[in-house]
Amino acid sequence: MARDLLEGDPGSADFLRQAEDRLAMPLGRLMVEGPEAELQATENAQPAILFHSLALLRRLVTNGIEPGAVAGHSMGEFAGLVAGGALDPLDALVAVRARGAAMSAAAPPASGMIAVLGLPDDTVEQICAASEGLVVVANYNAPGQVVISGSESGLNAVSPKLQAAGAKRLVRLPVSGAFHSPLMAGAARVFAAAWDQIPLRPLRRPQVFNADAQVHQEASELRRLMVGQLTGPVRWTQSIQRLQQLGTDSFIEVGPRRTLTGLVRKILPGAVVHNIEDVPSMTAFLHAAHAG
Repeated sequence: MARDLLEGDPGSADFLRQAEDRLAMPLGRLMVEGPEAELQATENAQPAILFHSLALLRRLVTNGIEPGAVAGHSMGEFAGLVAGGALDPLDALVAVRARGAAMSAAAPPASGMIAVLGLPDDTVEQICAASEGLVVVANYNAPGQVVISGSESGLNAVSPKLQAAGAKRLVRLPVSGAFHSPLMAGAARVFAAAWDQIPLRPLRRPQVFNADAQVHQEASELRRLMVGQLTGPVRWTQSIQRLQQLGTDSFIEVGPRRTLTGLVRKILPGAVVHNIEDVPSMTAFLHAAHAG
């Protein structure tokens, strides 16, 4: 993870040294050597993914590429706060380290998340509503792709109902708990205490937030939104649609993997979408941008 950045970009290597000093953890070793199980632990995965995204963002900005508006999916909202000038990169890493640790410690046993493919959002919402709080919609990822979150008993109860309603597939996600649900209220309280200690400024550019797919700017609102996302749904479909309404005509996913690139294409067929996840994709994008 991020090996080519760490080995080939002096700026990224320097950023890693600063991050490791601030977090007091061997972030580089985890990303390059693993072990995989340790890297995937929530409290380690979140700062690793954010570091990767911020290292790429730094190179983009260095090359004169800055966003007109931003959005992030779940933890990616912290990268958005950095891109928007509200949060310093090292402070963002401290925040997500605290967030991941809170989520890991508070994740209730016998709970989880399931991706529901092939059903309208309102059908999934109605079935979850009938569970009386045992299961909620956690992610509106794209039309026909919704993630639900809740207790094991609740997930087992709603699964056959979703299949009977016509779901094409139900995919159990490899996560340690019912994220983006009321079951994470304890994590939200713990994270809020740490988050309140981190310096935060008003955003300098529009950021659309998961909570309501609206633009927010003031620091007090940003603090509330980032805590609330632990127990509330990620409205990604609506957030991308809102960015389009704001005049966004080109989308750039910055970070490991290409998940969001695919989701944006499902939400806005025909949209101009770029993915930057490593040095080759960064080089190709910059070449095309400067040539244009």
